[in-house]
Amino acid sequence: MAGLTTLIPRRNRMKKTLLTFLFLLASALPATATLITYDFIFSGAAYDGSGAEARGSITFESDYITNPGRNIFDLTTLIGLTAVPNLTVTVDGSSFGPVNGTFTRPNFSLVIFDTSLTGLDLARQLVGQTTASPNGMTWGQIDPIPDSNPPQSYTGDFQLFAVAGSSAPSGIYPFQLGTGNGTIDGLQLTSMTPRAPAPEPATWLLISLGLGGLALHRRRRKG
Repeated sequence: MAGLTTLIPRRNRMKKTLLTFLFLLASALPATATLITYDFIFSGAAYDGSGAEARGSITFESDYITNPGRNIFDLTTLIGLTAVPNLTVTVDGSSFGPVNGTFTRPNFSLVIFDTSLTGLDLARQLVGQTTASPNGMTWGQIDPIPDSNPPQSYTGDFQLFAVAGSSAPSGIYPFQLGTGNGTIDGLQLTSMTPRAPAPEPATWLLISLGLGGLALHRRRRKG
């Protein structure tokens, strides 16, 4: 009995030591911002009935998102590249074949992401969320502010702007793109859906260490 009595406190001490180690490791790891990725669709059918479409995804670093607010990210600067680490758009069905294809972040110079006057629930479908516009409109609908240049909207905005010389789609109005750097087919935003966030590297490290510690504890317990 004396040996068993001694063994139980020893096991408790091992558990406490492991938990303390994981806590200290978590405290020492550098804090990282959350990455939010959205899959979006710009539709020619919703714009003027054409068969053109642009599907893509964009990733924002949460620390750079003002919500509510008008976020403008210049992808030619370090801050813009950090705020938008990933951007891919594939154009298909354009009436001018050469502008069909896949475009990535180097093809774009600017991103506008306006979450409206009241802000958005960034964890669910953005298109269709109620905004603070005086007409009771929703995010994704065009409600331009008169004489604004570039056009702005009380209901928010999401536009991409192509670099000069690129045939990537480019903004022509709030929530609208044009293929071929804005000159060929008009496209209307119809969906912008968040992906489930993936665990960050630091989280994976803690999970692995925790599982490894439990496995070691079980082996010692069997011994």
